[in-house]
Amino acid sequence: MTDLSEKLSAYLDGELSADAAAEIEALLAQDAAAQAEFDALLEADALAQSGFEAALRDPVPLSLAQSIRATPLPMPQEPLPRTGADDRDAALASGWRYALPLRSGLAAGLAAFVLGGIGGYWLKDIAAPVVMTPTQSAAAGWLSDIADYHAIYAQETRHLVEVPAAEADHLRRWLTKTVEVTFAIPDLSAFGLTFEGGRLLVANGAPVGQLMYRGADGTVIALCLQAGDTPQGEAFAARTLRGFDFISWNGKGGKFVLIGPEGQPGLADIAKAAAQGVAI
Repeated sequence: MTDLSEKLSAYLDGELSADAAAEIEALLAQDAAAQAEFDALLEADALAQSGFEAALRDPVPLSLAQSIRATPLPMPQEPLPRTGADDRDAALASGWRYALPLRSGLAAGLAAFVLGGIGGYWLKDIAAPVVMTPTQSAAAGWLSDIADYHAIYAQETRHLVEVPAAEADHLRRWLTKTVEVTFAIPDLSAFGLTFEGGRLLVANGAPVGQLMYRGADGTVIALCLQAGDTPQGEAFAARTLRGFDFISWNGKGGKFVLIGPEGQPGLADIAKAAAQGVAI
């Protein structure tokens, strides 16, 4: 594992200091290769958690559960008497007092774990919640949530948007107030894209404005914006996640991302035009 991989893994687990985490976040915003490696770690982590959750729901064989219930737990014992023991023997004898309770505790913990699985034998349809660290949520939420929304709404025709393009002024005022990002609606017709309207999303627990465009072939491309204390810059970060290509950048008062199908030609040029058109 490389030094960068170790740092990304530690960042994902929330093990870095605030300064070290800020350095990683700055690197991810500027280095597409680092972001791609981090996205791969996110996917692997999600798969691992999903597999562990499934294992916890597997039923424990009833015969094993009955056997564990019938097995008495060992009781703590007093230390063995010592006569004329040297310092080393005294240390060993003293340690004996704590060894048995420790083993008893381990046995109790094991029994509790397996008996917890017994509950799964009868309650196996109730999924155990998967808890993510705040760092994991912050890293995965923005793009991951948008990918989930886009996978659904991009298939829609009549219900592609909440507010149609005919009410563009109302849409802009509404999203500006709700998302708290001042923006203009970019004209992307030079790329064969027609503005269809927009809607309100929620990503990582915060509101997101989504502006939807459709190409002549039916391809749907969306521009999403969310408030955030991010340094403004012209650097564009490209990444692929869950079958979609993303081009993201930081703008005045928030962060922006353009999403389209994986392999969509010209997406970087569209993003640059959108960055210019969305700014006020």
